[in-house]
Amino acid sequence: MAGDPFPESRRLYEAARRVIAGGVTSAVRAGARPHPLYFERGIGAHLFDADGNRYVDFALGYGPLILGHAPEILRRVLHEQVDRGHTFGAQHRHEVEVGELLTGIVPGAEQAILATTGSEAVAVAVRIARAVTGRPAVVKFEGHYHGWLDTAFASVAVDPASAGPPDRPRTVPGTAGILPAAQADVLVAPWNDLPAVRALLDEHAGRIAAVICEPLAVNPGVIPPVPGFLQGLRELTRAAGSLLVFDEVITGFRLALGGAQQHYGITADLAVFAKAMAGGVAISAVTGPRAIMEVVASGRVAHLGTFNGNPLATAAAAATLRHLRDRAADVYPRLHDLGQRLARGLSAASPRLCVRQVGPIVNTAIGEPPEVRTVRDRAAADREAHERFIEALLGHGVHATPRGLWYLSTAHGETEVDQAVEAARAVLA
Repeated sequence: MAGDPFPESRRLYEAARRVIAGGVTSAVRAGARPHPLYFERGIGAHLFDADGNRYVDFALGYGPLILGHAPEILRRVLHEQVDRGHTFGAQHRHEVEVGELLTGIVPGAEQAILATTGSEAVAVAVRIARAVTGRPAVVKFEGHYHGWLDTAFASVAVDPASAGPPDRPRTVPGTAGILPAAQADVLVAPWNDLPAVRALLDEHAGRIAAVICEPLAVNPGVIPPVPGFLQGLRELTRAAGSLLVFDEVITGFRLALGGAQQHYGITADLAVFAKAMAGGVAISAVTGPRAIMEVVASGRVAHLGTFNGNPLATAAAAATLRHLRDRAADVYPRLHDLGQRLARGLSAASPRLCVRQVGPIVNTAIGEPPEVRTVRDRAAADREAHERFIEALLGHGVHATPRGLWYLSTAHGETEVDQAVEAARAVLA
């Protein structure tokens, strides 16, 4: 791309900064280089920006687009539902269909509740855990992201000056404006360290309502659980009388049809879903056994929301989940094969690039050690160099997230993966 390849995006961003605080509507988008791009349309595995540039898209809306952009199945059901009415504030058949699909697909799910975002679903899952156990405290893991609400937005980005010792991290609010009292009962543990978790549970015996985690730590950089870690969490929480909550906002319906619980063979007490659940239409869910979900059914725990289970979102979710269920035997092996192909190709593109991959989720970085077990192991990463790498890929028609997360969809194929590999090789030569 010669000259300025993004003049219209630049103009739109300058206009946005005058009327939208920060110029973007989600803070994670603010760091894009050379500036946030503006997109006009997406189809299949491709995005088209406001300047007419075409990209193979590996960001996929930060994860939701499991079927790619504008899949025919969603275009059809959404058009049909708009013709019938786009929101009722009342019950309808699609929410029943989604409940039946979730309880038929998700391990351990006997009932579900629906919300709109992952942050909301995490908040109500924690509320359920506190009501069921009668306990106040929640353990989360350093680097794991569970949404932007006060419930668990703590110790996500790790600053060594304030984070505390590696085996006993401090609870550091994720943003200004969170009162210390709001996170007084949020405790932080290091990922992949069972002795540290056991010590925390012992010290706060009788106070821990739940331990929540990303079962595959995607947000900290696709850091998998070491062998036996999730099973150890399952055993420790059961012995402590605490609930185990899996945040499957990213892994749900992506690692496997049944998410990380199916992939790793560990069933949590509660699981939280969003992103891929409706193929990119905003919806979320919490699932669990009837005995736990009874606190919602009885009204002890209030679950409210104007757009909960709205017809558009549930029509999209029902179509997406049914599509994935009926084609699971083909979809998931193919997604895993593409993930491996992308990871192998990126690893071979340059010895500078550090690549981690689990299924159809890949992470790239520059300057990291070969083995990463916790988010602190990534401290040596050269983020500036990696952001330049991602920016340079745009000139080769490849779009990935600045932080290094790459997603695959059913719309991707070997051609798109190989284009990304060749682009990486050219950029890093």
